[in-house]
Amino acid sequence: MRFLTYVLIALVAAAGGWAWFFGPYWLDYYKMEDVVGSAVLSWAAFNENKGKMELAEGLRKREIPDYLTPDACRFYQEGGGVKVVDCAWTVDVYLPLVDQARRLNFRVIQSAGSDGRLLE
Repeated sequence: MRFLTYVLIALVAAAGGWAWFFGPYWLDYYKMEDVVGSAVLSWAAFNENKGKMELAEGLRKREIPDYLTPDACRFYQEGGGVKVVDCAWTVDVYLPLVDQARRLNFRVIQSAGSDGRLLE
């Protein structure tokens, strides 16, 4: 029974460490899904300028850190009037007791059809 207890404590400690070091960046990723979705819907409903303004405002409102700026996002149009916002960024996470950084790559792509609805 003691062995199982030690294994469970080690697993909880490892999960807590992972959440401490990598969790904030994954949380930013999930926030970006909403921000990018709002930006592409604003672009589809109004114009590209409005979409870019919505992106910048969403970054500010959702308190996305400064390592992620509107410059990381591209606005482009595909065939059939489909509007796409594509954001990609990388983050280097420095772990204690390790001399190298762990690079995390993220990408969020949202698109809206000509009818103004998000596409899957």
